[in-house]
Amino acid sequence: MSDTFQFIERARLLLEQGRVKEAMQQVKNALQEDPDNDDALALMARCQYQQKDFNSGITTLQSAISIDPESGYYFYLLAFGYYRLHNHPAALDHLQQSVSLAPYFSESYGLMAYVYLDEKEFKKALAKANEGLAIDPENITCLNVRSIALNKMKLTAEAIQTMEYALAQDPDNELTHSTVGWNYLEKGKHKIAVNHFREALRIDPNYHNAKDGLKESLKSKIAPYRWLLQYSFWINNKAKKVRWVIPVALYLIVRITATAFNQNKSTQNIAAIIVGIYLVFVITSWLINPIANLFLLFHKDGRHALDLTEKNTAVTVVGSLILGCILFVAAMALPNGHDELFMSLIIAAIAFSAMALPLGKLLYPLSFKGYGIQNKISLVLVGLALLTILLAFIYSPAAIATGVIFLVIFAINNWVGVFR
Repeated sequence: MSDTFQFIERARLLLEQGRVKEAMQQVKNALQEDPDNDDALALMARCQYQQKDFNSGITTLQSAISIDPESGYYFYLLAFGYYRLHNHPAALDHLQQSVSLAPYFSESYGLMAYVYLDEKEFKKALAKANEGLAIDPENITCLNVRSIALNKMKLTAEAIQTMEYALAQDPDNELTHSTVGWNYLEKGKHKIAVNHFREALRIDPNYHNAKDGLKESLKSKIAPYRWLLQYSFWINNKAKKVRWVIPVALYLIVRITATAFNQNKSTQNIAAIIVGIYLVFVITSWLINPIANLFLLFHKDGRHALDLTEKNTAVTVVGSLILGCILFVAAMALPNGHDELFMSLIIAAIAFSAMALPLGKLLYPLSFKGYGIQNKISLVLVGLALLTILLAFIYSPAAIATGVIFLVIFAINNWVGVFR
């Protein structure tokens, strides 16, 4: 038995055990013995994928394919990398090549179904999942994506039947339990979903998909969060173009309706109620997630599922809102004759309350360079809010100016975010 073969087999075993760094070392040993070993290169790409380094994995697979261009499995792995990078056209192109080279490899059909699922083409996703199941009726990937597609298409009975069959085939599969959990969560059955996410985490305590699902299920105990989550599911099941049309249309409908009612003195109160309900909906959608995360901080299961960002945003957002309320009450409690202090307290109260919005978008550990543009904008907004609070007790006209700048940047960012 050659050293190269032993290194590869050892690496494969280590990778299955989740010991990625050790597996990579064994693959490197194999490639030192045989630099053109396509099997070792494919295994290296899988290790790189496990480390979320999809670009490197793709490059490595391209080297493997240059050695063996007839391997349908390599094209499948290449497609998987592009899928994780959200490059769906490239993923579909390579999956077509995989299917043409290895027509009986059902995983390629399952991954193709997941791509169509992300594209909101649920009928195509179902068709590809069924193609994969025609080859292998017990393929877990195809069963899972089939149940999701059926669920999205409101074919609940068939979705449940598929989920039950998938669980019967492999009751200790974390992916299946997580998929079942998300399906039930989308149907508003968060209590059943919790059980499946817990089971998935019992099987694999580090399975992030199940951790996210558990958090969403537990937070769904809070009625406003549950309602907004259902709205989120509904809007995200729409095509990309429709997703930004809906909030814009909702805003226009509110504006037009409120303006119409405002024309008559007898219906002005109705206009105020409509605008008020809309503002409560919008502000709640911005703040409910960190507020719900604060609830999870005191939950026996939830506190272990929260990451650093979620814990910090929960504390800072709620803290900022509480400080805003305290300052507002303090301003209202002031005796007559303290107009300047009253104005300072009101400005600071508004600034603290408004600061809760960008605080909920910050990523931790704090860094201006380490994250994307949204985090930078949030940091700028938090800085402007803190400056406004400071200036409120030094020179209130300057505080009003920085407050206006805050509101302009915040409004522009949110409307751009709708189209983004």
